[in-house]
Order: sequence, then C-alpha cells, then structure tokens
Amino acid sequence: MINGTIYDYESIQAILPTGATRTLDKIAYKDKKDDEAITGTNSLPLGIGRGEYSGTCDAEIGRDEYDALDDHATQQYGGFYNMPPIPIVISYGHEGQRKTTDKIEVHFTEREFGGSKGDKHLMVSLKGFLTKVIESNGNPAYVAGIN
Repeated sequence: MINGTIYDYESIQAILPTGATRTLDKIAYKDKKDDEAITGTNSLPLGIGRGEYSGTCDAEIGRDEYDALDDHATQQYGGFYNMPPIPIVISYGHEGQRKTTDKIEVHFTEREFGGSKGDKHLMVSLKGFLTKVIESNGNPAYVAGIN
C-alpha cells in the first residue's frame, strides 16, 4: 500500500494485440495443476500423481474494442474463431506502486453480445482457455519436467 492506495480496479491495464484496452469491465483468469495425492493400502499418502496444467480466461470489453479485435482477426486470420491464441498483458499498479504484470495467452471459444434499455455502452463477453502457463512478473506458475 502506498499512501493508503491499494491495488484496485482502476490500477488494471490490459493490452490486447490491438492495443491497450480503454473499456475493460472485467478480466478474470485462473489456472490449476490437477495433481492428486496417491495413497497406499493403509490410506496414507505415498506421493503425488502429477496431472495436467490448465487455465481459463473471462473478459468483458466494450463493443468498439471487440470490433477492433474482430477486424484484426478477420484481416489476419479470416475470422474471430480462426485467430490463434493471443497474448494478453495485464498490469496492476498506481503511480508510485510496485507494478505487477501477468502475461497470459488465450484462445477464445465463446462470445456473448447484448444490450439492455438504459445501457450507456455495449459490452461483449469473451471466454476461452489458456494455451501457455501464466507468468507473474516473469515467473511461470509451472515448468514441465521439474518435480
């Protein structure tokens, strides 16, 4: 915390292949490593069975920014779902705070469009899965082949 300011929504900046987002209402990403305890006949853990790494991403961006991403996908790859996994850089930190940066790579598999009476701006929800390990400040969450 610097001068009473902590990381908050205003400290988030996300960068897509089309540039820094201005109308990001949501970015949520998570990962997991599907390991499990292997037990013996005495019901006590013998060790760890290593499972697969996986992750997901949900984002909500303004319709104008979605349209720019869709144009990029169409021009470069022929359509939104033809687009290969895209890098997204998410930074947190106000002026004077330590900057925290996460890097993810996402292949989007779902879009949701809509609008309601009274909306001041339209949003598009995107969902997809991670195609690389999350890096937080350059540190990968998992490195294959290491215990």
